Amino acid sequence: MATLRETPIRFGEQGRLLGIVTVPARQLPGQPTVIIPNTGLEHRVGPNRLHVQIARALAAAGYASLRFDIAGLGDSDPAPGQAASAQADLKAAAEALTARRLGPEFVLIGLCSGAHDAHQFAASDSRVAGALFIDGYAYPTRKFRLIRAWRRLCQPEKIWRRLRHGRPTQSTAPAGVSMGLFRYPPRAEAGADYQRMLERGMHLAFVYTGDVEYEYAYRDQLLDVFPQLRGYAKLWFLPHSDHTLTRRRTREELIALARDWLAGLQA
Repeated sequence: MATLRETPIRFGEQGRLLGIVTVPARQLPGQPTVIIPNTGLEHRVGPNRLHVQIARALAAAGYASLRFDIAGLGDSDPAPGQAASAQADLKAAAEALTARRLGPEFVLIGLCSGAHDAHQFAASDSRVAGALFIDGYAYPTRKFRLIRAWRRLCQPEKIWRRLRHGRPTQSTAPAGVSMGLFRYPPRAEAGADYQRMLERGMHLAFVYTGDVEYEYAYRDQLLDVFPQLRGYAKLWFLPHSDHTLTRRRTREELIALARDWLAGLQA
């Protein structure tokens, strides 16, 4: 017997956006629908089919979802005559789901640039009941800088290259830019966004992988930067995982975290 149904839909202005709605055979009553935007320049399937696997695992647990291509990516057409806006596309996704009686509340799951888009939409739309940010915003702390300095001392080959070539050994990504795809908002602005999300009763969760150690070096770094999240947000640090969750074991670990976090929202 089928446990889920996957349906392609066109939505947004002139149907220029395309996504896949995944609906379980037996949906849990009163649960929000999950929206998964693109990661970087990836198609809606996600890196290593991560978004497909998340959607199907959540459907098996009773949650509906939409994974879709924002304008100009995958099978979604660019927005004619105007700059692309992931926020407008996420709003269109929420409205399309509501029209299909898969609203009115939503949970966002975003990786990297998808986390950035999810943050910006969640900060401005009260229909967002929760968000899981994967390798999203990361701001340095004193402890982060000490850990980075210690790691450099423990890697003499990098020190030798620096002495020989006169180049710094840290990541070449500009400050406040993740993977070269999006720029972080100022720290105070991000903190104010989180505060408003908490005051709205939003459920927040964060995952950081080992691939972003150049900007996120230890588990509680986020909480040290934004202490208002302590005791309210879920936080996982996966130093053994790469950014795109190449290994099946780490994808399964992340999916289990997402599924269990969602299940706990109504506990």
